[in-house]
Amino acid sequence: MLEPGSHIKDGLPPDVRLLQLRLGPIAYWLAAFFLWSLVLDSPFRYGLSLVNLEVLIYVPKLLLCVAVALLFLLRPQASPAAWLLSGLAVLYLFWGMLNLDNPLQAVFGFWVVVPLLFGLWIGSLVQLSHFYRLFRALFVVTLLGLFFDPLIAYPWSGQSMTIFGSSVEISRQWSAFGIERYAGFTRASFNTASQLLMFGMALVVSLERRWLKALVWLLAGAGIAMTTSKGPFGAWMLLSVYFIGGAILHWARLWVQLWLILFGFILIVMVVVPLSTLWINYDPGLQRAETNFFLASFGDRLNWMWPDSFRLLTLDGNYHWWFGRGLGGVGAAQKHFEPDHYFAADNLFVYLSVSLGTLVAIFLIVALFVKVVLVSLQRDREAWFLPVMLFVSSYGVVTNIVESSLVALFFGLAASHLKNGY
Repeated sequence: MLEPGSHIKDGLPPDVRLLQLRLGPIAYWLAAFFLWSLVLDSPFRYGLSLVNLEVLIYVPKLLLCVAVALLFLLRPQASPAAWLLSGLAVLYLFWGMLNLDNPLQAVFGFWVVVPLLFGLWIGSLVQLSHFYRLFRALFVVTLLGLFFDPLIAYPWSGQSMTIFGSSVEISRQWSAFGIERYAGFTRASFNTASQLLMFGMALVVSLERRWLKALVWLLAGAGIAMTTSKGPFGAWMLLSVYFIGGAILHWARLWVQLWLILFGFILIVMVVVPLSTLWINYDPGLQRAETNFFLASFGDRLNWMWPDSFRLLTLDGNYHWWFGRGLGGVGAAQKHFEPDHYFAADNLFVYLSVSLGTLVAIFLIVALFVKVVLVSLQRDREAWFLPVMLFVSSYGVVTNIVESSLVALFFGLAASHLKNGY
C-alpha cells in the first residue's frame, strides 16, 4: 500500500511537496481515529459514561475541526471544491450568527459540517485507496457488531447520557412495525447501514478476487436488511445493478454514460419533488401494511417534512429564499437551540436551500453534476468515485447526508481530488 501523500505530483514546488508529504500521514491517522470512533460509537460512549467522562466523545471530531483550521491556514494544494465549500461554510457561519437568534446555533451548524470539510481538505493528501486495508477491518467489526446484536443484549442498547445539560442517545433502541431495527456498535440502525454500504462499496472496488467481492457485497446487503433502513438498502440494490452490469460489459464507456444519465435524473428528483410539495398536496394513501412499512417514511417527507422545512425560509421574511438562514438554520442545531422549529430536512437540496438559499443550492447541485460527469468519463471507470456519488445522490433524496459524518467524509474525499484539474 502506498504511503499517504506518496501520490503528490512531482511538479509541485519543493516546499509545497514537502508539506504535503508531512501532512499526509497525519491526515490519515486522524481520519482513521475518527472512523473507528464512528464504528464503535455506542461502546465508546457507554464506556465514557461509566467513568463520567462523557465529554471526551467529542475529541475525535474536535481533532478534525483543528485539522481543518490548520489546513486552511497552511494552504496545501487543494481542490477548487475544498476552497469553494470551505469559503461558503465560513460565510454562512457568520450569516447564521447574525441572522439566527442564538449565534451558538450557527457555530453548532459549522460543527456539523466539519467531517465534510475535513474530507475535502485531505483529498489532495490521502487517496481513498490508502484506506482500503483500514476499511476491511472496519467492515468486519461493523458486520460482527450487527450480526451479534440479535443474540447478545448489548448494555448500551436504549441508553442515553447527559452532556452540557442535554440528553444524548448512546444507542437508539427502536422498531418499525414490530420489526427490531438493529444497530450493532453504532448509535442508530441507519448509521450501521451507511457504514456497511460505504465500506462494502470500497472493498468491492479494491478486492481482486471476484468471489470475495460478491461475498462482501452480499454480506453488506444482508446487514443493511437487518437494519430495515430503506434508503441505504435501495442504494445497495441500485449499486448491485451497477457493479454486476459493469462486470458483464467490462465497464464499457456506454455503461458509464447510462449511469451518468441516471445520476442526473436522481439529482432532478432531489430538487423537483421536494419543491413540488409547496404546491401539491400529496396523499400517498398507504393502506396496506407492506406498502406502509416500505413507504411510510417517504410519505411523511411528502406530507410535512419537506414543505415544513421550506417554510423555515419564511419565518422572518421571504428574503431567506435568496440568502438562506445560515449554518444551523435547519437540522441538528435546531434540536438544541430552536426545538419548536426543528426539522431534519431529510433531503440534501432542502438542507442546502434552507441553510444557504435556493440559488446557491441549485448552483452546488449543478456543479456536482458537472464534476461527476467530467471525472467519470476521464478516470478509471471501475473506481470508487462514481459509486460514491451514486450513493450520495440516491440517499440524498431522502436524507440530508451532511449530518451523516461517515457519508459526509466519503463525499468530501470523492469531491476533492485534483486529477486533470477537476
